[in-house]
Amino acid sequence: MLTKIDKSILSVFIIILLAIVLRFVNLSKVPVGFNDDEAAFGYNAYSILKTGRDEWGRFLPFPVFESFGDWKLVGYLYPTVISEFIFGPNEFATRFPSALFGTLAVLSTYLLASKLFNKKTGIFSALLLSISPWHIAAARNAFESDILIFFITLSTYFFLKIPEKLKFLYFSFFGFVLCFYIYRSAWLFVPIFLTLLIFTNRLFLKKHKSQVLKIAFISILLLVPLVPTIFTFKGQSRFFQESFVTGIQSQGIIDEANERRGFCQKDINSIICKLVYNKYNFYLLTYINNYFTNLSPQTYYLVQNGTGYQSFPSRSFFYTSEFPLAVLGFIFLLKSKNTTARNVLIAWFLIVPIGASVTGIGNPGRLNILMPVPQIIEAFGLLKIYDFFKSKKLKLAFAIVTSLVFIFSVSRLVFDMYFKHPQVSARYQRYGYSQLFTYIENVRRNYDEVMVSRKGDDAKQYIHYLFSQKYDPKKYLETIGPQRYRGEDSWIRVDKIENIQFVPSVPEPESINSNSLLVISHNETIYPNQPIFVVKDFRDDAIFEVYDGDQLKIAQKEYEEEIMRLKLLKK
Repeated sequence: MLTKIDKSILSVFIIILLAIVLRFVNLSKVPVGFNDDEAAFGYNAYSILKTGRDEWGRFLPFPVFESFGDWKLVGYLYPTVISEFIFGPNEFATRFPSALFGTLAVLSTYLLASKLFNKKTGIFSALLLSISPWHIAAARNAFESDILIFFITLSTYFFLKIPEKLKFLYFSFFGFVLCFYIYRSAWLFVPIFLTLLIFTNRLFLKKHKSQVLKIAFISILLLVPLVPTIFTFKGQSRFFQESFVTGIQSQGIIDEANERRGFCQKDINSIICKLVYNKYNFYLLTYINNYFTNLSPQTYYLVQNGTGYQSFPSRSFFYTSEFPLAVLGFIFLLKSKNTTARNVLIAWFLIVPIGASVTGIGNPGRLNILMPVPQIIEAFGLLKIYDFFKSKKLKLAFAIVTSLVFIFSVSRLVFDMYFKHPQVSARYQRYGYSQLFTYIENVRRNYDEVMVSRKGDDAKQYIHYLFSQKYDPKKYLETIGPQRYRGEDSWIRVDKIENIQFVPSVPEPESINSNSLLVISHNETIYPNQPIFVVKDFRDDAIFEVYDGDQLKIAQKEYEEEIMRLKLLKK
């Protein structure tokens, strides 16, 4: 007969197996496509594996690598180097670290929730995270957040264990230090959250002041390499590329503020008008709106995500069926006498949107370090509701109904993952580049030049070519030169690799050079002849069209002659 400890271990083991299935099965194909950041991690890891240098030729870059000019932290890069060493440079290897740490986050959630409440709450928290749509989506993309979720959760668990054994102080601080090298979301979250943890445990920590100061000093030393990055463009690049401030400036809202101030000054003192209508007020009001919207349950449980990047498209971040558990769990938590759990979970919940709100509302990549807080609160609420029923029959009925609801929800998620989402998110996930560049690589030596239009896409096609074709990193470093530069939007452009040119748009047929190959997005330009190769999505709609330049010029000439003939007939 199994003991209680054996039962809990068996339960966690089964949950981990479930997490593995939902995160690893067909990992290279689901989600479909391979987005820009994934290709960047994949190729830079391949380059380091082959040459010891990233795509910019920097030897073992640390703590950031330049990539597209966004200066990514290396916390995901080096685990990818290891996985590519084992599995080769492919989609599975690039996504493997995220899926692995996503699975480990389920285990760390069990540990944290068990420490905050009890093992039963830990088991249900781990179960809810293992089946969470948002967490599964993040774990199936090559993205830093799942590694960050694991280390924040585990480091918090170690911190709560400090009163039991002081050695956990070192584990906790070392884990939090690692977070700074994984993803920028940690730069704001960890200092605030850790400060609150220290404050709530100040009485115990004062008794071990020398040890605390020692580990604090070591932690600061470990963070020194980041200082030049944090306070320069390398650390702030994402702010300039993605913040709402940049969005406001590009949308002309500042001009609107100036216009309103002008009308105001006709009737009211100009000083008052300047205080009311200025860009800083617009920034502040936008940020406040973003913050509270990012705190709203509606953002997570009721609003469908449209993109499918780091979350699944056409569904909310969490199951709508979780919403009642979240609300009731939060109410129970507020009333709970467990001050440690209440302080930790509510502080975590309130701090995450502080940084995430700079990039807007409902940004899955910036908000997902909120997990596993909702799952722990929901598990707490679930068990409170279960305990509320006194009758065994009512308890059984509640357990059966709840189980059926979640079985249905997970079944639908799995169906959507494999059949619905590929039709919705294919282009956002950059589906089609692998097929396109494989074709181009097979035929490009038959042409003097290949022109790939970026009119219907952004300027990062080059990284998809490099990764999908496993282009020799040494050769790339030797040949890339002035073809690579920083655009006005601060993103890096690559205009040419060998005879492949990445151009703003393809020229008119009469301006096309002889023996050229043209690649355009579907409907970017209407040509009179049929393409020689087409890449289609899962709805059988064309994504990319490839044209032979000489055939196109002949067809265009024949088309123009036919138009002239028809005009003459009309006369």
